[in-house]
Amino acid sequence: MSRRKPDIYERQKQIHNQEYGRSPLLKEQYPEVTDLIVEMSFKKYDNWGSNPEPRQEKYSQESKAFFKIACPHRECVSGGFDFSSAIDELVTSHLDKLDGTMTCQGWQDKERINKNHCFLKLDYTISAKYNNDS
Repeated sequence: MSRRKPDIYERQKQIHNQEYGRSPLLKEQYPEVTDLIVEMSFKKYDNWGSNPEPRQEKYSQESKAFFKIACPHRECVSGGFDFSSAIDELVTSHLDKLDGTMTCQGWQDKERINKNHCFLKLDYTISAKYNNDS
C-alpha cells in the first residue's frame, strides 16, 4: 500500500505547523515584552484575487513567538509575511510602534508557479507593551 504524496498546500501547512511548534514563547524570546499587536491591511495586486479584510494578531507572554502569517489568498504558494525582523527591530530599539509595508512573494496558485507572483501588499503597524510601561 503506497502513501499518497501530500499536495503543495498540505506540505505548506505541515511546514508552517512544524515551525510554529518549534517556536519559543514570547516571554522566552522577548522577556521584556508583555504584549504585541500586529495590525494589518491588505491591497491586492493588479486584478488577481480579492482584497482581504484587515486583521489583527495579538500576542501575550504566553503566546508562541511565531510571527509568520500565511498569505490570505488561500491558493497562494510559498507566500505569506514574516514579521520576525520587524518585531526584532521594534524590541531591540525599545519602540512602542513600528509601521511598514511588505509584499507577498508567493505564486498566485500551483498552476502559475514560476509565472505569476501573488504580490499582495500588506501595510502593518506593530505595537508593543513592555514590563516597565505603566
